Amino acid sequence: MYMSDEGTDTLNVGDDSVGTPPPVKCPDCDLCDGSGRILGGIPTILPWWPIKPYRPCPNFIANGGKYSRIGQPLDEIAFGRGNIDTEDDDF
Repeated sequence: MYMSDEGTDTLNVGDDSVGTPPPVKCPDCDLCDGSGRILGGIPTILPWWPIKPYRPCPNFIANGGKYSRIGQPLDEIAFGRGNIDTEDDDF
């Protein structure tokens, strides 16, 4: 990317400092990375494994945090079954 020395035409590429960082959910925790979740399953042994299962951090739950699952359920990944309520059948 080219940058101009004329003042107003300057484009700063790579300046990702816009906004504030998200708040730390589980500060000063020795079990998780501060996100309130702990990596488990196969990726703890093989970090390149594409499926990353997480579980709630016990310190996060003990401090009153509410863990909410995100992502795909195991049935959808392993067996191709989705949630029946969210499927669109427009036949």
